[in-house]
Amino acid sequence: MESVFDNTEQVEGYHKHALRKIAFIAAGMAALVLSIGVSVSIGAHQIDFAEVFGIIWDRIAGIQYEPGSAEWWDSYIVWEERMPRVFAAILAGITLSVSGVAMQALLRNPLADPYTTGISSGAMVGISAGLVLGMTLPFLSDEMGLMLNAFMTGIIPALVIVGITRMRNVSPATIVLAGLAMSFMFGAFTQLIMMGAEAEKSQEVYKWMVGTLNYVVSDKIPLMAAITAAGTAFFLLMSKQLNLISLGDTGAKSLGLDAERFRNLCLLVMSFMIAEQVSVTGILGFVGLVVPHMTRMIIGADNRHVLPASMVLGALLIVVSDIIARMFLDGISVGVVLSFIGGPAFLALIIRQRRDMW
Repeated sequence: MESVFDNTEQVEGYHKHALRKIAFIAAGMAALVLSIGVSVSIGAHQIDFAEVFGIIWDRIAGIQYEPGSAEWWDSYIVWEERMPRVFAAILAGITLSVSGVAMQALLRNPLADPYTTGISSGAMVGISAGLVLGMTLPFLSDEMGLMLNAFMTGIIPALVIVGITRMRNVSPATIVLAGLAMSFMFGAFTQLIMMGAEAEKSQEVYKWMVGTLNYVVSDKIPLMAAITAAGTAFFLLMSKQLNLISLGDTGAKSLGLDAERFRNLCLLVMSFMIAEQVSVTGILGFVGLVVPHMTRMIIGADNRHVLPASMVLGALLIVVSDIIARMFLDGISVGVVLSFIGGPAFLALIIRQRRDMW
């Protein structure tokens, strides 16, 4: 009889845990939809919150407005000026959250984040070179040339680290230290470029360094969406392997996973995702560090569930931070708001940390 009761309690506990995961993701999705409506409605030209979703639906349904009419202008403002900003915020949140979950699992380090390998510092060299020195490919627009610069230089640190791991077997701690070295090296190049820059150019580079959505244009979204979708799909498919590698290299190998090869593959995929994100929005700190922790505290440590839940929470965090920046802080960069939110949140997580999450 006791075993029957025990099994019943276990089944009930499992159902409650599963329901909590579903409720968390559903609540996050609902909050994200509402946040999108608020974000699109605010600006110099006010658009009613209810009208925003009508305009979005009309565009999806293929309904055309008369050119020059009030409805046509509202649709133009929504889709050409405000939705690219929202799309970039959502895609950046997904990229950073997914990469944060993967990086912490790969390195078995709760303090790891997507910028650990120095990708952000590498991307900033390309951005500063384009803004200050004008070093972009001539046949591209300024925005696309800057994005390509950041993408190309952002990949370099990750390729160096992958090369180091292929030359000899290294521990996760060595990867972290190599990433720090890459960050210092490329950070020095950025500072060297900024030292000879005009004040206006230096300020522009600084905005990229703290993270901003002010330079997002619609041309950047398709490529960012494609890379984010491909990388996210990869990590969702590899969620079981991420669980295995969290056990350690020895434990993963005993279960049939080549830990070194899998880690290098994940680092390469992550590098493309993060380089693309930095090239569009700049460095957005704390998202890839705090969001995975918050998600694990609520739904547990299984990466099969942590990944999709973190995607929703990460996107919501950046969209809400952008709303706060635009509505209450006179358009201050979203990266500053994220730091104000992420710093205290991470400190609280450290104080209340539960070791069973890992």
